Amino acid sequence: MWKGIVFPTIVMAVTWLLVSVSTTYYIFWLDESYQRVFAENVAAMQSAGRVQEATWELLSVVVSKKAGLPEKPARLQELLDLLAREVQTLRKLALTEREQILSDRLEGHLVNYKQSIENLSNNSLKTLLIGNADEVRAISALTDQMVETAQQFRTINQQLLNEAADRRENTTGSVLAARTSVQILGQVLGVAYGWWMARRLQRTVARITVSLRDATNSETQLGAVRIDQRQDLDAVQNQVELVVARMREANHELQRARHEVLRSERLAAVGELAAGVAHELRNPLTSVKLLLQYVAQKGTSNEPLTSNLLQLILDEIARMESTIQGMLDFSRPPQLNRSRHDLRDTLQRAINLVLGRAQHQKVRLVTELGDGPLFLHADAAQLNQVFVNLLINGLEAMPDGGDLVISAGYTDEGDAISVTIRDTGEGISAAIEKRLFEPFATTKERGTGLGLAVSRRIVEQHRGTILAENHPTGGAVFRVLIQAATDEADLPDGMPSLK
Repeated sequence: MWKGIVFPTIVMAVTWLLVSVSTTYYIFWLDESYQRVFAENVAAMQSAGRVQEATWELLSVVVSKKAGLPEKPARLQELLDLLAREVQTLRKLALTEREQILSDRLEGHLVNYKQSIENLSNNSLKTLLIGNADEVRAISALTDQMVETAQQFRTINQQLLNEAADRRENTTGSVLAARTSVQILGQVLGVAYGWWMARRLQRTVARITVSLRDATNSETQLGAVRIDQRQDLDAVQNQVELVVARMREANHELQRARHEVLRSERLAAVGELAAGVAHELRNPLTSVKLLLQYVAQKGTSNEPLTSNLLQLILDEIARMESTIQGMLDFSRPPQLNRSRHDLRDTLQRAINLVLGRAQHQKVRLVTELGDGPLFLHADAAQLNQVFVNLLINGLEAMPDGGDLVISAGYTDEGDAISVTIRDTGEGISAAIEKRLFEPFATTKERGTGLGLAVSRRIVEQHRGTILAENHPTGGAVFRVLIQAATDEADLPDGMPSLK
C-alpha cells in the first residue's frame, strides 16, 4: 500500500508543486527583470530626447535676434546646465559598450559646445545679439552632432528594449510550455501508473488460490477457492468470506483435535499418577500384609502382637496416609488466603519447626534475612509449607551434618523477593535433575516425591517461580521468587508472573 500507492502519489504531488512554484517564481523574476530593463531604457530614451530638445533650443537662442542682452546669456547657461545633467544621466544609464561610447561622444560634444558658446559670449555686444556667421555655423554643426548622437542613443535603447521584450516573451512561453508539458506528462504518467497498478492487482487477484486442509495435515482437502481474472472486488469479497468461513471450520476442527490431545495427555498423566500411587501404596500394603500373615500364623500359639510389629504396621499405615494426603494436596490445591505480611516471619516459623531436627543432625542453620521487612501479599500458611519442605529436603541431604544457609532479600529491580536455601550435601542427582518437580520423582528410599511438586504448585499459584541447581562448591541451591507488595493493593489475578 505505502510503496505502491501512497509513495508514488506523494512524489507526483511534490513534483507538481515544485514545478509550479519554481516556474511561477521564475516568471515573476523574469517580469521584474524586464520591468527594470524597461524602466532603464525608457529613462535613457527620455534623457536622450531632452538632450535633443535642449540642443535645438540652444541653437535657437544663439541664432535668435529677439532675445535681450540680459536674458540671452542666462538662458544659454540654463540650457548648458540642463545638457550637462542629462549627459551625466545618460552616462549612468549606459550599460552596454555602445552606450558608453555614445555617452563619451556626447560629453565631448558638450565640451565643444560650451567652448563655442564662451567664444561667442566674449565677442562684442553686437555679435552676441546677432551672432557671428562662422561661429553660428560651428554651433549649428555641433548641434547636429549632439542631436545625431542622442538619436543614436535613443535608437540603441529602443533596440535593447525590443530585444528584452522578445526575450521575455520567448522565455515566458518556453517556461509555460515546459510547465504545461510536465503537468500533462504527470497526468499521463499517473494514468499509466494507475492502469499498471490495476493490472498488477488484477494479476495478483487472479493468482489467489486458497486451499484449506484438515487439522491432521492429511491430503483431504476441505475446499479450494479460485478467483478468475475477470471477477471484480465484490466477487473477491464474497470469496474471502467463503475462505473465512472455511477457516473457522478448520479452526474448530483444530480446537477439537487439541482438546482430544489435551484429554489424552490428562489421561496419560492420570495413568502415570495412578502408577505412582499404586507403587507408593503397594510397598507398605505388602509389608502390612506380611506382618498380618505372620501374626495369623502365630495366632495358634496365643502369642501377643509385639510392640515392634505393631509400630511397623503403624509406620506403614502412616506412610500410606502421607502418600494419599500428598496426592490430595497436589490434585486439589486449597484456595489462597492472601494477606500483607513480612516474609521474614514466615521463614522464621519454618526454621523454628526444623530447628530441633537440625540440632539432632548437627546441621548449622545460617540465616541472612536482612534488617528491613520484606512485605508481600501472599498466603503465609502455604508459603510456610513450601519453606518447611525445602528445609527438610536440605536436612535430609546432610545426615552427617553440614551448613544450611537461608537468605532472603529484594531483587535488584526491587519488584520481587528472592529466598535462597542452600545446603552442603551431595547435590541434585543428574538422573533426577530434569524431573525434580514432577510428582513421584524422588531418589529417597521412603519418599513420596510429592513435596517439591506441591511446593512448585503453591509458588506458581502465587505467580512466582522456584528454581533448583547445584552449587559450584557442592550441595543444592533452591531459589524462590515471589512478587513483592507495592503501595497499591495487589489483586491475586493482577500480579505478574515471575519467569
